[in-house]
Parts: sequence; structure tokens; C-alpha cells
Amino acid sequence: QFEIRRGDYAPLMARVVDGLKKATPHAANADQTAMLEKYVESFSLGSVAAHMDASRHWIKDKGPGVESYIGFIESYRDPSGVRGEWEGFTACVNREVSKKFQLLVDQAENLLAKMPWPKEFEKDKFMRPDFTSLDVLAFGSSGVPAGINIPNYDDIRQSEGFK
Repeated sequence: QFEIRRGDYAPLMARVVDGLKKATPHAANADQTAMLEKYVESFSLGSVAAHMDASRHWIKDKGPGVESYIGFIESYRDPSGVRGEWEGFTACVNREVSKKFQLLVDQAENLLAKMPWPKEFEKDKFMRPDFTSLDVLAFGSSGVPAGINIPNYDDIRQSEGFK
């Protein structure tokens, strides 16, 4: 017999929500404001749908000077690939390096056609990423990745895009 209890992390999540509410008036545009508001909803209610909506606003925020993302994101450590590990970062965009890598992004669709695997292994429709080189200021998780490609919601990535 086992018991399922909810709310063990409610005090910590309340602190995250408080910080997000304080950050909201300083957002640079409407998409950033909506993203932060949806994060607050997600972390207050435990709503995956609200986090997905926050992700939608995040991918619409093209070319920001400061980039951030937060939530239960990466599921690599879960054998079933379901439970996401908490991750959050804030980074400044390195515009000079981003400009150099933009040349690669501009050729991505042509390069994919030359890869040594069948087209069936690619997404149905090529979604051009918003590539940005980031100088990470803060990263909270069990490890710092060499790169990110989020959101991890495949239905959003497939139809709406990703960074």
C-alpha cells in the first residue's frame, strides 16, 4: 500500500510564482508578459496546458535581448520519458555569434535534404528555428546543456515552431 500526496513543493513553487509576478511589469513586450502570466498560472495550479501556452508565447518572442525559460522540461532522466526535470535559465543573447550561425540556419532546409537518412525520419513540415547564441547568466537544473531546442511539446514544435 502506498499513499500519494500532492503539494510537497507548494511552498517552493509559491516563491517561484512570487518572483514571476514581480518580473512581469518588466517584460519587454506583450508576448513576454503573456508568457510570464501563463507560467504563474501553470506553477500555481499545476497546469500543463498553461505551461504549453507560455511556451507558445516564448517561441513568438523573436530576437529578445534576454532569453529565459522555466518549468519541468527535460525528461531524459525518466526511463518512461514522461516526468520532466525542473529547469530554468536566463541568458543574454550574443548577437555577434548569433549572426554568424544564422548563415547555417539559412541553409538548414537544403542541408537536411542531403542527410544520409530517409525523409520519413524528418518532421512533416520544416519549421525554421529561431536560432540564438546565448551567454548563460543563470541555469538551474542537474546539468548545463551544450545547447537547447525547446519547447519539448512535440505538437507545438511540429505546428508552431521552436527555438
